[in-house]
Formats: sequence, C-alpha cells, structure tokens
Amino acid sequence: MFEEVRQSTVTQKIISQIRTAILKGKLQPGDKLPSEKELVKQFQVSKQSLREAMRALEHIGLIIVKKGIGGGSFIVEVDVEIVKESLTNYLYFKNLSIEDLSEFRKLIEPYAAAKVVDNITAKQLQELKELNRSAIENLENDRIYEASQDEFNFHRFIARQTGNPLLFLILDFVESMLEDFKKLFLPDKAFYKEVLDFHERIYQAIQDRDAGRASAEMLAHVEQVERELLKLKEDMNIKQIYMKSA
Repeated sequence: MFEEVRQSTVTQKIISQIRTAILKGKLQPGDKLPSEKELVKQFQVSKQSLREAMRALEHIGLIIVKKGIGGGSFIVEVDVEIVKESLTNYLYFKNLSIEDLSEFRKLIEPYAAAKVVDNITAKQLQELKELNRSAIENLENDRIYEASQDEFNFHRFIARQTGNPLLFLILDFVESMLEDFKKLFLPDKAFYKEVLDFHERIYQAIQDRDAGRASAEMLAHVEQVERELLKLKEDMNIKQIYMKSA
C-alpha cells in the first residue's frame, strides 16, 4: 500500500501517503493500519522515525492508538474541533479584523441562506425556529450569554444544512472568531434584539422558500452586525484613550 520514503521530512511524507490512501478510499475510518514491523518495511524507515510519524498522526487526529488485545493504530475521522483549533491558532497571528470576518461573511452567508431554501426539511425548519424562540426567551430573561449561543448556533445550523462540509467548517470557524470579538466588546441587549429581529426575517424567508429574500436578509444582517461591532470597537478605543490621559 505504501512506498519507501527518504529520511528527510520522513514524518510529513508518511502523513502525506496515509492521507492519500484515505482520499483514494483505500483507508476508511475504523480501518486498522498494518503492524509497526510491516509499516517499517513498507516505508523503509527506522522504528524511531515511524513512531514519530504515528505520534504526529495521532496529534492531528487522523489515527487513534489503542492498547492491549486487539489494539493498534486505527484510522479515525478528524474531529471538527481539532481542525478549528488549528485554524484558530494559525489565524490569531494574522491579526484578523472585524472587517476581514465580515468580508468573508458577506460573500458566503447570503449564499448559504439561499441554498438551504432548497435543502431544508420541515423538521429542520422547526429546529431553526426553536433556536430563534430559545434566543428570544433567553434575551427577555436577561440571559445574554445563552441568547448569544443560540444566535451563533442559528448561523451554524444554516451552514450545516447546505450539505457542504467545507462551507460548514469555515463558517463554523468564522462564527467562533466573531464570538471572541463579541466577548471582547460586550454588546448590550439592544444589539442582540436587533440581531434576533434579523434572524426572524431570515427564518421567514427560508420558510417561504424565497431564496432571493433569504440571501438579501442575511446580507443586511451581516452588514448590520459589522457596523455595530465597529462602533463598539471605536467606543472601546476612545475609552482606553481617555483612561490613559486621565
């Protein structure tokens, strides 16, 4: 199944070959990799190099190592949280701005809202409605954090119903980054009230199977959130300047 690799970048080349085997369908989640002895023979590497590669594969979530009888190295489907964490760690050093996130959202989220119009089932529509109901109830009872979580999950739910795992992964990550900004700027109840009003209009458009309206409402919503967060950021900067000069 595998080919000999040279000593330089051994770990990366072993990972690459295993990824390729997964892509080609030769390896599936749950499949057990050959024994260490057999892998050393196939890759033509030392035990130490192979073990380093196996540790790396386990760290990135491509395999799980089980001990005892029936143990060994098994292929697993990478958990989305591991991927998000890696993306987050990388992009935190890129100084992503509200404008950066909003630019991406304006390109993708209106498309996602329009696409689910054709995909969403009656049961899923009910779940989307319930997210809105829960968010409104939490906000009315001053449970702003819980309302915020419902609000983020509304966007994640729409992304998931597109049926595109790549689109969901990226939008899920973007929502997580946006959540970090909101924790920093602490929007008030009025902010979330406006957000949930938009969510209700988006839901109604999806329920009416009106893709154009769903897309337009989502775009207006993303633009509104961008404006409000930028205002909160500016207010925070002004306060910090005032405190330094006081």
